[in-house]
Amino acid sequence: MPNPGKEILIAVSGSIAAYKTCELVRNLTKEGFPVTVIMTSHATEFIGPITFEALTGKKVRIDEYEEGMAHIDAKNSASVMAIVPATANIIGKIANGIADDLVTSTYLAANCPVIVAPAMNPFMYAHPSVQRNLKRLSEDGVILADPTHGVVVCGDEGYGKLAEISIIQKMIIDEYRKNS
Repeated sequence: MPNPGKEILIAVSGSIAAYKTCELVRNLTKEGFPVTVIMTSHATEFIGPITFEALTGKKVRIDEYEEGMAHIDAKNSASVMAIVPATANIIGKIANGIADDLVTSTYLAANCPVIVAPAMNPFMYAHPSVQRNLKRLSEDGVILADPTHGVVVCGDEGYGKLAEISIIQKMIIDEYRKNS
């Protein structure tokens, strides 16, 4: 049973896989979980915030300083934070403590479990720097929703395709229940 005082924070970064996050948010809200969505500005190039607002009934925040201190507001109410999809760029930033947008600042301020679901070209995913950053995040206690093998939008095949939404959803619900 969802805790009315706590919520699931979904952070969306700029990947074509962002459209799959709509299914995740829809499923979670349909099951009665309170969900808030934040986005990077690049994510809005793939899917509009209004879609997530319709799914959650809540305003989506993109600008860290639009209204107060959004990164602090977001982290204070979250039982779990999930970055879905997580691009190589966002992974590199959070692994190295860079906070230059709402998603990365919220990650650094988060005092709850964080799930990261990578989604990118297989050659990018296999790159040593991305693997090093993922290892660092894992060592920092981040829970990784490993990508699957498959053909990605550009036609390349390999590991890098966003994990199945049902797997990510289960991970989020498990962490929410443990921390609410």
